[in-house]
Amino acid sequence: MNAQGEDEDYWNVSDSKAYNFDEDDVTSEASYEDFPQSDFPLNLLISDQDLQMILEEQSRQDVLPRNVSQEEELRFLRRKFQEERNPPPASVILSRLLIGRHVQLEVYKTLAQKTELLDEAIASGSGDAILRVVLFLNRTLKRRIVYQLLQSRPEAVSHFTNYLSTRLQVQECVDLWTMLGKPHEAAMLQYRLAVSTSNADLKRRKLSKVHNDYFLQPGAPIFHTRFVSDQLSLLEWQATEALADKTVLESLYHACERHKWTDSKSLSPGNPYNMARKYQISASQFEWIALNERARSKAWKDLDALFERKTFIKSSFAIHIPLDKVVLRLHQLEAPVPVLNAFLARIDDTPKRLTLARKVGAVRSVIDCLVALKDKAELLTVRNSLEQGTPDRFYADNCLEGLNSKWSAESIKVSIKK
Repeated sequence: MNAQGEDEDYWNVSDSKAYNFDEDDVTSEASYEDFPQSDFPLNLLISDQDLQMILEEQSRQDVLPRNVSQEEELRFLRRKFQEERNPPPASVILSRLLIGRHVQLEVYKTLAQKTELLDEAIASGSGDAILRVVLFLNRTLKRRIVYQLLQSRPEAVSHFTNYLSTRLQVQECVDLWTMLGKPHEAAMLQYRLAVSTSNADLKRRKLSKVHNDYFLQPGAPIFHTRFVSDQLSLLEWQATEALADKTVLESLYHACERHKWTDSKSLSPGNPYNMARKYQISASQFEWIALNERARSKAWKDLDALFERKTFIKSSFAIHIPLDKVVLRLHQLEAPVPVLNAFLARIDDTPKRLTLARKVGAVRSVIDCLVALKDKAELLTVRNSLEQGTPDRFYADNCLEGLNSKWSAESIKVSIKK
């Protein structure tokens, strides 16, 4: 099918069209009386001459009716002939188009006429009208001239490129952006098409071509170049790991499963620490994913390596996610109580720590909190609830005894002062 046939099929078939430009439905024609009346002077919107031409045109049919006399047929043909030789002003033809009338843009032959037609369409603000005129120009002018006209008319460019993208006429759209001196827009179009591919291997090859053809060229935005380069690196690493096009965070989880946590300085791209730096994963995201993966793998000892920062002088504990959220998540993943106690001990707010310890059943942390609060009565209640001979009961007895001794010593000091 030729280009003109394709364009006409689009206007006839598209569900999104606002007007039907090619059907001769006389019953759908509007008349001057159909428009709402107001006190706004009409002559400020359109000249008297153009208005008269529109009203006269509305009284006529665009196709020759059946069973007409030879005289009427002759008048019809004469009018069509006159229009071919002297087409009406662009404002008139646009007015007809906007109210859904059948129009023949082919009567405009010269470049000046076509340029005026395009400017009138842009001035109307109608996307349908703009696109209809641009497609007409694209059929009847050399491509170089069309690009020259579009160079200073961004509204027309926007509608035309959207049309081309929708119809998957990618190369023509890329050529347009390139000829208009906007290679970045051409690159982003190619990028969007590449990443929309579902096949991981094909996506990687397409993205590699876009990366080399556009984003490695002089003048390409540094941020976008780095972004595409990192995405390509991720796809290549995923191919070695037999991962089917996973996100960065999903890839990080996989890397945590494969990583030897005793070797945090490995230069391998599969090292979770390297991955976090390369793809700018935040510290809180990194810690949360690693915590969940290590907990599901029951690798409790690796949690020390995750949050301990060791230097030549000392070790320090550093974490970027709320400790209460960590404790609840570890409890949900059935972490041993000693692991829960280790994280609970990092919470400075004693009442908050006590509430959380009771919620997760960390008895020793409950006892420590009661000792810190000097709540002997509650500590005695907790001690009595524990089974005799168990480590927790023995721990509670020692704490209670220590608390009684401390109070006795303090009482002696008060008596001596008195």
